[in-house]
Amino acid sequence: MENTDANRPAAELVERLWRAYAPFQRGRSTDRDLTAMLAILVLAKFIDSVHGPAEELIKRWSRAVAEARTGYLPLRDLHHAYALATGHDQFPQLASWDVDNVFASTGEADDLPWTPAFLTALQEPPSAAKAGLDEVGDLLLERFVSESATQTGEYYTPRTLTRLLVESLSPQPGDRVLDPACGTGGFLTAAAQHIAQQGHAGGVSLEGYAMDHRNPQLAMLNLALHGINRPLVRASDPASLFRNRGIGMAEFVMCNPPFNQRVQGLEHRNWPFGVPLESNANFAWIQFAWTQLSDEGKAGLVMPAGAASTRGHGTEMRRAILAAHALLGVVALPAGMFSHTAVPVHVWLLARHASHHLPAGETRSVLFIDASRLGTQTPRGARVLGPADSDRISGRVHAWLRSPRATLDEPGFSRSVSYDEILANDGCPFDPRLYVEPAQAQPAAALGVRRLLDELAEQADSASEATAPLGRSFDHSERAARSETGVPRESLRSLLESALEEGELKARHQLLAGPSGSLIRANHYVDVGGVPVVMPRDLTGSGFSTASIRHISEQQARKLERFRLRPGDVVLARRGELGRAAVVRDEQSGWVCGTGCFLLCPPARLDADYFAAYLRGPEARAWLEAHSTGSMKMKTISLDVLRDLPVPVPALSAQRAIADTMKRLDEHERLLRDQLALTQRIRHTALDGGIIPAP
Repeated sequence: MENTDANRPAAELVERLWRAYAPFQRGRSTDRDLTAMLAILVLAKFIDSVHGPAEELIKRWSRAVAEARTGYLPLRDLHHAYALATGHDQFPQLASWDVDNVFASTGEADDLPWTPAFLTALQEPPSAAKAGLDEVGDLLLERFVSESATQTGEYYTPRTLTRLLVESLSPQPGDRVLDPACGTGGFLTAAAQHIAQQGHAGGVSLEGYAMDHRNPQLAMLNLALHGINRPLVRASDPASLFRNRGIGMAEFVMCNPPFNQRVQGLEHRNWPFGVPLESNANFAWIQFAWTQLSDEGKAGLVMPAGAASTRGHGTEMRRAILAAHALLGVVALPAGMFSHTAVPVHVWLLARHASHHLPAGETRSVLFIDASRLGTQTPRGARVLGPADSDRISGRVHAWLRSPRATLDEPGFSRSVSYDEILANDGCPFDPRLYVEPAQAQPAAALGVRRLLDELAEQADSASEATAPLGRSFDHSERAARSETGVPRESLRSLLESALEEGELKARHQLLAGPSGSLIRANHYVDVGGVPVVMPRDLTGSGFSTASIRHISEQQARKLERFRLRPGDVVLARRGELGRAAVVRDEQSGWVCGTGCFLLCPPARLDADYFAAYLRGPEARAWLEAHSTGSMKMKTISLDVLRDLPVPVPALSAQRAIADTMKRLDEHERLLRDQLALTQRIRHTALDGGIIPAP
C-alpha cells in the first residue's frame, strides 16, 4: 500500500474502518462485505455532494448513522436511502440488480454485523470528504484483498501496475477503453483517473467484463466512486467472449486475464495467430485483445513469464505475432507484486498495426525492458513500483515509440531488438532478460563463458549420474506397484478416524485448517527475524519456497502452537492452485501454518512423501478441482470436503518406493532446470562479447 503525504488522510481513515471491520471476519461468510463497504462509500460521497430537494434521503442517511452509533444494524435505513438515491438525477446510473439487495436484511446473524462500527468510524474525523472517498475505496480494496481470507474471485491487480500500464499506453478523451477480465475494475478506474488528470474527465468510454459473476457489482461501485456515472460492466466467461469477438473498435485494451486457464472449444473459431491450446488459454487472451483493437489501437496485457518462452506451440504463436507486426514491447516486472501469488509476470504491449505508432523505417523492432529489479518491498509483503520506477518505464516506452533508433539502449534496463535477432533466437522468445545487456559489461567475457561452460559440464555430469539411480528407483516402485493387487481407496476421513481409534497422536489434531485472518493480523508480521508463516504461494513442487515468505514474532507464534509445523507433517493449499503440498523437514520445524493452508499429521498407515506426491498427481488434482468452490481463478476446498478425498493406500513399502521415485524425479527436474537456466545465461554472455568480435 502506498504511503505518501498526499493520501495520508485516506490511509488513516482506512485504518480506522479496517479496525472496525476486522473483528467480524472470523467464522462467517464475507462474500457481501466488500460490495456493501463500497456501496456505503458511494452513498456517503453522494450525500456530501447532492443538491436540490433530498430531505427524505438525508433523513434516512442521518437515521442510519444514528442507529449505527447506538450499535443497532442500520440496514433498513441504508436500504431506503440507497433506493432514494438511485432515483436522483445526479446519482451514478448503476444497474438495479447491483444495489437492490446490498442492504436487504435477511434476519440472519451473519447479516453484515459490522455495519454499525463501520458507519460510525466513517463519520469520525478526519472527515471522509477530506480523505477523498475514491482514494479511500482504492485503499480499502487493497486492504481487503491483502488481509482477508475471502477473495474477490479474480486476482486483484495492484494499483501500481494498473497505473504503469495506463501511463505507458496513455488513453485520451473520447477513447474507448476495454478490459475483458476486469475483476474489480482497476484498469478502468486508472484510465479514468489518467484522463481526468488531463482535465477531460467526461470524455471517456469504459467497458469491462468480469469472469467472476460477483465482480460486476464491485467494479461498477468502484467506477462510481471515481466519478464514472455510466459504468458498463457485465459478467461473462472466456468461452462466451472468445465466441463473440466484437467488431474491433477499442482504442485501448488493458487486461490481467486468468493465467494458464483451460477453455474448451477454441479450435472451432477463427484465430489470427493460430488456434490456441485448450489446456492453456494465454495466447487466446492475447489474440482476443488484439482482435478488439481499432486500426490505431494499442493493448497492454499482464502475462505469466512462461508465455514468453514456452516451446512448440508457444514458438509458433510468437512467430505469428511478429509476422503480424503486433508486438511493440515486453516489460519484465519484479516478483512478488501480487498479494496471493508469487508468479513472475510480464506486460505485453501490442498494437493493431505497429507501423501506425512508429516512424517509417523503424517498425521491425521490439522494446524489451527488464524492470525485475525495480520496486520496494512493503511491510505487508507485496513489492511496489514507486512513482520514479513507473515514470522510468513509461518514459522509456514513450521515447522508444517516438524513435527506436534515437532511444539509446540502457544496459541492465532496456534494449531495442530487431525482428531478425528475435527470430534467429531458438524458440523466438520474448523474455526481456534474454536481450537486455548486463548493467556492467565484463572485461573478459570469453573467460566468463569458459567458466560457465565448465560449470555446465559439471551439472551435466551430475544429471547423468542421477539417471541410473532414477531408473533403478523406478524399477523398484514399479515392482512394488505390481505386487499390489486391488489397492483400496480410502477416504482421508476414514484413515484419520482409524488412527484416532487406535490411539495415534492424541496430543494434537491430525487435520486442521490454518488460523483465520483474525488470529494473524497485519500488525503481527515483522520485517526482521521471526517465525516463517507458510501460505499457499510458499508451496512448491518439491518443498517450501522462502522467496516471499512472511514472518511473525516468536511471541505471537507461541499463541498459535497448534498450528506449528513438525517434521513429517504435510502442508496443503486450500485455495488457488489445488494439489500443492509439501512435507515438513527439520528445517521447517516450528514454522506456522498460515491462512489458506491445511495442516495434516499423517496417520502411521500413510507415508507423508507418498501422500504429498499423490496430491500433486492428476487423479487427486482432478478430484479436488471437481469438488472445489469459488471461481476459475480462485478455487477453494473446504475441510469437510478434503476429508472425503479418496486415497489409494498400498502397503507402506510400496508407498515409500513410489515416494522415493517421485523425490528423485523432482531432483532430476531441478538439475535439468538449472542446466537450462545456465545455458540461457551462457548464450547471453557469449553474445555480449564472448564470441562476437568487438567493433
